[in-house]
Amino acid sequence: MVFTNSKTAPEPSHEARPDCPRKLSWRSVFVFLLWIAVLFGVATSNPQGITLGVPYVGLILMSLWLEEKWYVHFAVLAGTVFTLIAMGFENSGREIAILVSERFIDLFAIWITGILCYVYKRDEAILEERARELGESLKKLEDYNLRLQEASKHESQFLSSMSHELRTPLNAIMGFTDLLQGQFFGKLNEKQLGYISQIEKSGRHLLDLINDLLDMAKIDAGATSVEWEEFHPREILLTVDLMSPQFRKKQLQVETFLDPSLAVMTGDRRKCKQIMLNLLSNAYKYTPRNGRVDIRIAPNKDGVIVSVTDTGIGISKKEQGRIFSEFHQTNRTRDEGLGGTGIGLALTRRLVKLHGGEIGVQSELHEGSTFWFTLPFKRLNKKEDVRPEDRIKAEVTRKGGNRILVAEDNKVNMAMILDMLSVYDHKVFVARNGQEAVEAAVTHEPDLILMDIRMPKVDGLEATRRLRKMAKFSKTPIIALTASVGPETRDKCLEAGCSKHLSKPIQSKELFDAIRHYLGESYRATKSGLSQKAGI
Repeated sequence: MVFTNSKTAPEPSHEARPDCPRKLSWRSVFVFLLWIAVLFGVATSNPQGITLGVPYVGLILMSLWLEEKWYVHFAVLAGTVFTLIAMGFENSGREIAILVSERFIDLFAIWITGILCYVYKRDEAILEERARELGESLKKLEDYNLRLQEASKHESQFLSSMSHELRTPLNAIMGFTDLLQGQFFGKLNEKQLGYISQIEKSGRHLLDLINDLLDMAKIDAGATSVEWEEFHPREILLTVDLMSPQFRKKQLQVETFLDPSLAVMTGDRRKCKQIMLNLLSNAYKYTPRNGRVDIRIAPNKDGVIVSVTDTGIGISKKEQGRIFSEFHQTNRTRDEGLGGTGIGLALTRRLVKLHGGEIGVQSELHEGSTFWFTLPFKRLNKKEDVRPEDRIKAEVTRKGGNRILVAEDNKVNMAMILDMLSVYDHKVFVARNGQEAVEAAVTHEPDLILMDIRMPKVDGLEATRRLRKMAKFSKTPIIALTASVGPETRDKCLEAGCSKHLSKPIQSKELFDAIRHYLGESYRATKSGLSQKAGI
């Protein structure tokens, strides 16, 4: 019994099997008829013309018109044979030397023409093969680019999701801290204000760390940019305060030096602070108890140079070349006990490189280390600075308040936003999902809508689209609130019809400025009203 596969493979075509004989094309038939016509015509009109190379040269050139590669060989061979045979019957009465010389010239023309046609056809075949390979390579490249785009899309979705999950609880922490700092619900004593300040600083530091972790993938993809701004070098030294509890715990002596001539530096404020925190954490980890850490900031020819020197265990020359590599730790057993993932210095190097600066280390084993980095100075268009004490006390309400709809599914974040808005006597309506937001908007016709994007049942984007289809909400300001970050999220919000996009955690100054912008002159605060609410 013979078993056969019902799905037999198709027979390969002639193009797939070069060794398979091919049928003659109409061009080949035409050329063969041309051969017969030429030979018959020459033999009839001038029998001695059979020996001439001119007709054969023309027939050989016909190979450029044909697809068959063997035709060149055939034409050259046929022309040579006919010339030699006819020469034997030629009787012109001329000397044999002259006759041989003339026929040699004819044969030379035939062979030279044949060689040139052969080379041309060969190169043409090579070019066709190269073109085919290039086409296949381009197709593979297109497929690869499509896969990269798909991977990039999934990566963006993952980062957006992670950002939302990490930043949502921080939104409540930072928002309530913001309200307490503003003292809108009663005065706080100095100790309480100190606690709130530490919570605010720690929350901001945690937010910065989350942002850096999310930016790591963007740095690898080359998609992270530097938000250039001018700031005083003292702001970099403020990072020492965040490390003060750790330094005191190990009884480390910390000294800072700032060159008096250095009044301003440029860079990404958040990234520069992260660079300093990474270097200070590294110094703290590897410096023994009762050691010393010196921080120095001074100008150089292109900008500023910052150095962190410690009296720690030092780094060998061999390890210094690998210290900025990803996940590299000089002594894994010891470093695991001290803590750390091994990406701190690698991230620091990337952040410095983003600024166009340099980073390095000078160290001797058991004699301490000096980590340094440079930042170039860049001229910027100056922007109006906002004083910290003005961050909360923005004049952004009107007598009698405004009708504002808040759509937010997170109870803690909802409570925080309601407290912010209640400070200025707004009449607030709430919705827990997009469907409720549409229904509440139709019922209450708010002056402004604060729309969370990620909500159950109907999300904020779909709710915004539905509202924009209604004539009475075509001009109503809708401010998107989302914990997702990135230009794609902002673009999606604007495309859906949102007037503005605010990223969580939301600061009251930012929120009130946005509300004031869209409600215009009807949205003003009386200073006395603010003072009463703040308990001032």
